[in-house]
Amino acid sequence: MSPMCWDVNWPVIKNTRGEDMKKHIGSFSLIAGVYLVAIAGGIMVFHMTSGLSLVIRLLLADLAATAIIWLISLLVDNASLYDPYWSVIPPVLLVLVAFHLHDALSDGVIVLLLALAFWGIRLTYNWARNWHGFKHQDWRYDEMRQKTPRIWPLTSLLGIQLFPTLIVFIQLIAAIRLIEANPGMHPGLVTGSAIIMAATILQYVADRQMFAFRQQNTDTKACFAQGLWRYSRHPNYFGEIMVWWGLWLAYALTMNTIDLLVLSPVAMTLLFVFVSIPWMEKKILATRPEYADIQASVSMLFPLPPKREKMAFDDR
Repeated sequence: MSPMCWDVNWPVIKNTRGEDMKKHIGSFSLIAGVYLVAIAGGIMVFHMTSGLSLVIRLLLADLAATAIIWLISLLVDNASLYDPYWSVIPPVLLVLVAFHLHDALSDGVIVLLLALAFWGIRLTYNWARNWHGFKHQDWRYDEMRQKTPRIWPLTSLLGIQLFPTLIVFIQLIAAIRLIEANPGMHPGLVTGSAIIMAATILQYVADRQMFAFRQQNTDTKACFAQGLWRYSRHPNYFGEIMVWWGLWLAYALTMNTIDLLVLSPVAMTLLFVFVSIPWMEKKILATRPEYADIQASVSMLFPLPPKREKMAFDDR
């Protein structure tokens, strides 16, 4: 058996879907209200820029919504207000495009939108299940704030909110082009959508396994030895990357082209490989030096058979 241990900085989770989530109903209500305001602001900007190209209009709408979230995050003094943006706003933008361009969508586009909606709902649910209220802020944001206290508002805007907004938006350009073309049930579109669905299910299984482990163990030194985490140190991140490669593949095969949009999933992959994962693993190594053995024996991202007995840590 290959143990998986979780980081001591993460609290034990009990009854999150019941009493714990009810306890944070006020926070959820505030977040829902803020996002409705942000979406309304984005739609307003979209309609105010009718003389521009569709992609630019959507980008400006996306940036406007991000700015609203950023401003309110400063007011509530918690940058984690932005966290659900990654999964909430993309489906909204694509639905906006669909209703703007067409009276009726093709079956192929409907399948793609359903696949992306499935991804968005699943990821948003996972965020909500792990939300601890406004008393909690992502540890990465805390680190950034400690390093740049004097320019924290700018750091929050550029590093925490604007950068993710832009990197996700460039992924969506492929979907925007597909919605514009409104193709039928092209095999490429079906293939890409199937990859998105499969990758989302993989994410769900990985997150579910870790969540169940954290619920059932009160000892922060406890180890987990089952599931996808035996084959990848970050199977949930692998699933997220595959969602965006699936979207690009749907575009490339359906439109019969390989253009600069291939750089979109490449950029997403590089973000996880060179920023997200190293940052997480540096934190783990600071408290668990033995994690170096895990790095030497377990695939970082792509699920592979383990080289030998190893441990992997919760990357929530």
